[in-house]
Amino acid sequence: MAPQTLSLRGGTAEHHKGVLLVAAYCNLQDRLTDAQEPGGLCLKTADGQELQSFNSICRYLASCSPKCKQLLGDTHIDRALVQDWLSFRNTELPGLLEAQMLKVDKRLQTKVFLAGLSVSLADLVMFATLYRALANIPSAQRRDRYPNLFRWFDFMQHTIDPAGHYKRIDIRKPRFQRAPPAPPSTPKPEKSKASDSKARASSATAQTVPARTGPTQASVKPKADSKTKGTTAAQTSDTSSTAAGAAPAVPTEPSGAAATPPKQDASSKKDKKKESKAAPAASKKAGDEPTVDMLDMRVGRIIKVEQHPNADSLYVEEIDLGEDKPRQVVSGLVKFVPAEQMLNRRVVVVTNLKPAKMRDVMSYGMVLCASNDAHDQVEPILPPQDVPVGEKITFEGYGAEPEAQLNPKKKIFEKISPDLRTNADGVAQYKSVPFMTSKGAVVSELTNAAVK
Repeated sequence: MAPQTLSLRGGTAEHHKGVLLVAAYCNLQDRLTDAQEPGGLCLKTADGQELQSFNSICRYLASCSPKCKQLLGDTHIDRALVQDWLSFRNTELPGLLEAQMLKVDKRLQTKVFLAGLSVSLADLVMFATLYRALANIPSAQRRDRYPNLFRWFDFMQHTIDPAGHYKRIDIRKPRFQRAPPAPPSTPKPEKSKASDSKARASSATAQTVPARTGPTQASVKPKADSKTKGTTAAQTSDTSSTAAGAAPAVPTEPSGAAATPPKQDASSKKDKKKESKAAPAASKKAGDEPTVDMLDMRVGRIIKVEQHPNADSLYVEEIDLGEDKPRQVVSGLVKFVPAEQMLNRRVVVVTNLKPAKMRDVMSYGMVLCASNDAHDQVEPILPPQDVPVGEKITFEGYGAEPEAQLNPKKKIFEKISPDLRTNADGVAQYKSVPFMTSKGAVVSELTNAAVK
């Protein structure tokens, strides 16, 4: 059977070249026909489907590639990172301004590949997106202006584009300067070594030989006759007692008798009983700690947003959660997210909190947000775009059914929330376990941030 063909047409030269780069890396260039027609970017698949966004076209090509797992992520964390970079490209990089480039440079500080341990779709898409902006930077400024970004870019241009779709950018690398040899060490004179060894030997001898005391000196005296033995022993005993502060002598058992273990008093037995009772109690208490699967988190879409009538810092939102009617939620995001960016935004909502009245307006849930430590940057965490509304957020290893409604007196959410954070790549996690959906992980632009 002949391979199915894919038809590409329209789009800007930049997008067109990016699609060709991805197709070549996916070994699909022989199946791709380039119509070179004016109009918007569009890829027509063999089954008649038309894809019209750069990200969706590139993702489709990756899914058809023999390298599909590598490009889209072999693990759920890698898949989440790929999705995060594609979302970052859409939301942060349309203008390619200085602040945005610095943000990319910072994120690349500890990375060789953007996701995982090999080239992914994120590397291909970001390379095509950033090429024009980086090529326009004067060569003398490239290394110092965005050092991490140009290091990654130079590696990519020699790795992912053997066909030469993009002209190579000359990036001058710093020269390697070999460290000067260390000066030769001056050997110590043999005399000093000998004196050191003698000093050490003298010190060791001094520590080994015990100091002579009165009783010891008496022990090396010539033996007394049998008549004076008793008198000498009595004198020695009196001297020892006086030196010890006249403490009474403790009688000792004969050497042949077996040692009798000391008897335990009643208080020590009681303490042991208390400890044995405390151990199961502690394990029971640890088992009763709340876990994340007690929260019912759902993907929703904000379909209406208004200013709270009684509070300047609050929004009143209507959120589609796939239920019979939208759910009303109050959120304190006025200072952080403009209303136009809230509308139609996909969010994660905790739906089993007890309804609460916030300044005379009822709220039937909570929109989960990431916040930095200073709490001057707050934004709702972002599920993948293709996830259907109402889908439950899952956590690997936590599969219990959530409670219908949390008891506010038990403060379950307050006990769980300290373990809700984003990692260094912006993936939302509970104790290092990602927030997962059927389309990938939930992410945020705020890294190492609290989620609440």
